[in-house]
Amino acid sequence: MSSLSIRLALLSMGLTCLLLGSSCIPLRAFLLGGPDKKDLYRFKYKTVKASDDCFKFHSTKEKQAPILINDWTSDVPVFKPLELLLSGHETRSCLVIQRDSIRFRYNRSDIATEDLHSSYSIAKSFTSALIGIAIAEGHIKGMDEKVKSFFPELDLRAPEWEQLSIRHLLNHTSGIKYTLPLDATIYYGNKMDKCFKLIEFERAPGKEQHYLNANIQLLGYILERATNRSPAAYLEEKIWQPAGMCHDARWSTDHSGTTEKTFCCLGATIDDYAKFGRLFLHQGNWNGKQLISKDWYEQSISRDTTEGSSYNYTNSWHIGLKEYGDFMAIGLYKQHIYVHPEKEVIIVLLNDKENKLKAERVNWWYVFRQIVDQL
Repeated sequence: MSSLSIRLALLSMGLTCLLLGSSCIPLRAFLLGGPDKKDLYRFKYKTVKASDDCFKFHSTKEKQAPILINDWTSDVPVFKPLELLLSGHETRSCLVIQRDSIRFRYNRSDIATEDLHSSYSIAKSFTSALIGIAIAEGHIKGMDEKVKSFFPELDLRAPEWEQLSIRHLLNHTSGIKYTLPLDATIYYGNKMDKCFKLIEFERAPGKEQHYLNANIQLLGYILERATNRSPAAYLEEKIWQPAGMCHDARWSTDHSGTTEKTFCCLGATIDDYAKFGRLFLHQGNWNGKQLISKDWYEQSISRDTTEGSSYNYTNSWHIGLKEYGDFMAIGLYKQHIYVHPEKEVIIVLLNDKENKLKAERVNWWYVFRQIVDQL
């Protein structure tokens, strides 16, 4: 949906709310419209502190052969240098790493290497990893534990709540109905816990996959209740500091500053995003220490079509081609953390919003595989 379409939809909904005398959509949603790169600095946030033991990828000194890409954007089968391709799009930064060596780095002229970038839905894969850690530590019984058990104080009487499990949330098979007020509340709201009153079901859990931000936001609440730590603090303790992240990250919260938006809104440097990719490249192991269980890693990158799940999306990770064995964390406006285990390649691509037609004409997954083929 375009920014204009979002604003028009919000305006229409807002007029309806005013006529009904209710405040079903936060005022901030009308003012700001669609998600924006500035949101990382507009919203309140919790800090995820950097490690005292900063891990850095090697900068290779050998001259690199140019990486040539055919993106078909112009309908002409001409290969062009990767840097030229990136400069023709709204790309902020791109990083290509192989075996811990930086093979390619691109920063737009207004971007510095240490700048923080919005992750959008890449954060869903971080939240998934934290759920896996919480299960391994015994804070959560398993993927089939019922969601309702974490909210004893809420009057959740709909039969769907009785069936809803953590597995359904991770795989977006919850059956929860998308509504604009629900999405606007968890992104722009003053107090995100109002979202519970807005949740409706359109089908029973485990029947069909429907990608929904609310699924992962519920996981954020579960994380906090299960571990007695905020998602930001848990991320800092279990991944950010053990994996040698060099810069503080920020995780945006609701306007009260209380609750992290675990479905989105983690801000970090491109190199630190790449380290998350490195952690999964090595099956959850960081330099000899198993931060994420191998079992969780294998579940996350394996295809699962049970209970309504799809062939290409599991545990909030996108699964690639069988021939490549690749997988990705993906966010709005084509943010990517791409991992190719066989060649030990990590690619991070961070974009701003661009013209819809131009954005659709380039398939970044194909670009990544062309890069891999040349390494």
